[in-house]
Amino acid sequence: MALSILHIDDETHSAVDLRKTGVHVYAEDETTDVWGMSYAFGDDPVQDWEAEDLFCPPEIVDHVRSGGLVCAHNAAFERAVWKYIKTRRYGWPEVPVEQWRCTMAAAYAMALPGALGDLAAALGLDIQKDMKGRALMMRMAKPRGRDAGGNLIWWDDEDRKQRLRLYRRQDVETERAIHKRLLPLRPSEQSLWHLDQEINDRGVHVDEALCQAALKIVGQTTDGLNAEVREVSGGEVGACSNVQEIAAFCAKRGIETETIRKDELAAILCKVIPDDARRVLELRQEAGKASVTKIKALLAGRSRDGRARGMLQFHAASTGRWAGRRFQPQNLKRPEIVTNEALTEQAIQLVLGGHTDAVEWLFGPPLSVVGDLVRSTVRAAPGHVLYVADFSAIEGRGRDWLTGEEWKLEAYRLYDAGLGPGIYEKTAGGILGKPPEDVTKEERQPYGKVAELALGFQGGVGAFQTMAHTYGVKVTDEEAEAIKAAWREKHPRTKQFWYDIDEAAIRAVSTPGETIPCGRLAFKVAGSFLFMRLPSGRCLCYPYPRVEWVDTPWGSRKQALTFKSVLTPFNQKRRTGDPSDTPKWGRISTYGGSLTENAVQAIARDVMAEAMVRVEAEGYPVVLSVHDEVVSERPEGSGSVVDFRHLMSVVPDWAEGFPIAAEAWAGVRYRKG
Repeated sequence: MALSILHIDDETHSAVDLRKTGVHVYAEDETTDVWGMSYAFGDDPVQDWEAEDLFCPPEIVDHVRSGGLVCAHNAAFERAVWKYIKTRRYGWPEVPVEQWRCTMAAAYAMALPGALGDLAAALGLDIQKDMKGRALMMRMAKPRGRDAGGNLIWWDDEDRKQRLRLYRRQDVETERAIHKRLLPLRPSEQSLWHLDQEINDRGVHVDEALCQAALKIVGQTTDGLNAEVREVSGGEVGACSNVQEIAAFCAKRGIETETIRKDELAAILCKVIPDDARRVLELRQEAGKASVTKIKALLAGRSRDGRARGMLQFHAASTGRWAGRRFQPQNLKRPEIVTNEALTEQAIQLVLGGHTDAVEWLFGPPLSVVGDLVRSTVRAAPGHVLYVADFSAIEGRGRDWLTGEEWKLEAYRLYDAGLGPGIYEKTAGGILGKPPEDVTKEERQPYGKVAELALGFQGGVGAFQTMAHTYGVKVTDEEAEAIKAAWREKHPRTKQFWYDIDEAAIRAVSTPGETIPCGRLAFKVAGSFLFMRLPSGRCLCYPYPRVEWVDTPWGSRKQALTFKSVLTPFNQKRRTGDPSDTPKWGRISTYGGSLTENAVQAIARDVMAEAMVRVEAEGYPVVLSVHDEVVSERPEGSGSVVDFRHLMSVVPDWAEGFPIAAEAWAGVRYRKG
């Protein structure tokens, strides 16, 4: 007879700020302890364990030692608390990672919200959020202060502890109800989540000396920038970080600005503006280049052994891709000054020596140099080396494989074999009607690179111009329209696929229970979800799908697939105005190009996931995953770049014909490959 699942929820208290440090530093800190844990086996009544009880309840000991499953919402937190506090301090049995289950991971896999209360609401559970209980929990999580002897004082009166216990019990009830409503992760995805937990447990080694030296240079340089901004603005702007003061200063000079974001700054500085406003904005721009928050996040999340853990969030995107946490390596800027390994090492030595002037003389603005070195603060532990591999143009290759653009696939194969031109030259040559080898550098960017990156998912002139701006390419809207039309003419299968996938999704919603094929994909509605089956067998989920009439950007109306989604700055424009929307969860519309992009990103993620499992099994422990890049760490003298690249480039059984290729390197410090 199968064992019941053990559902648990812990409440803790600590002098450490969990949001800044992450759960590993938090749980291992000596000031961190548990108030107690509420738990339930299967559908049995909820029970309580209090910290003063010390010993693990016998039924939990038996359950864990018998291989029983333990389930929690955001199980990474409960895992760390169990490991660092319950096992190490209170002698509880260790729970192997394979016995853990996480309802937040399962929710993300179904494109649902991650927060417990938001998830319960999205699933329609009749459970009201206990706001008073949450406020109490937040207060009791931190100390009241210190006594005369310097000892921490906690909110530990019996009345508060009882109210916290009731709040904790309700969380177990909610998590258990959610567990019943969610689909379990398929076995391969469950194993992948276990690997994700092991990767997060390993963490990355942080060069503390470089971090501290970089922050010192940042402080010295920022002081100078702030002094200059005060002088230029006549004291109206006190510091480069004072966004509201900068906006007000610019407004007085006829410059309207909302956020002073990086892209907004660049656009304003391209215009003719007063000299003092220009200099203030340039100083603001320069002050933002050091990525100080990332360096501080690495230091705050650094455990006693020098490693920062908990860097990745499993299935953070609805397509299954990972996202970064705290340090967020996924959005590190591309180096602008320190662009190769030799320059990087030279710059590092100057920064470590505190030679701010030399950094500026040899390289340029110190904050820009520090920003370029943020990747280098992650390094292999002493006696180890990093192996890094990055898939080559995997989304472009995946799109052409999915849509059947065979001429492009053959071009990739020839390029990988060293027998043909790059894909940007091939695409540009096709659009311009000339051999790829005759395509100039000036032609390669708009007709090749920008076109490939902007137009593959039904992007129009707006998408093209946005991408063109990113790469410093200037074309008129008329030229962009012509490039778009030419690209689509050269990609007839891709263009047709946009319409086919849109029609297949709409048909599936209109005929619930029927499987609607679409090339290598298939759609089906079951219950309250539309499922897109991927070539790997994994499914993407679209909650609460409908077919509705929506307005198009070009002024007409059409039938479109709509579904509920976690709302982000990127999908706000696609909201349909559903009256049941909340600020975080609302109905949006989609279209063929976006569905194609979902599928392609999901396929690329599945290729990546299989590669991570493969390199792990062959003795290359993974420590980080960044976009289409895998980072492993091994002892010096073991492994090889050739072996690592080969393992990454294996084509999965379900992806026959997919031209997968990867570039790999090895080194002590993490860098842009």
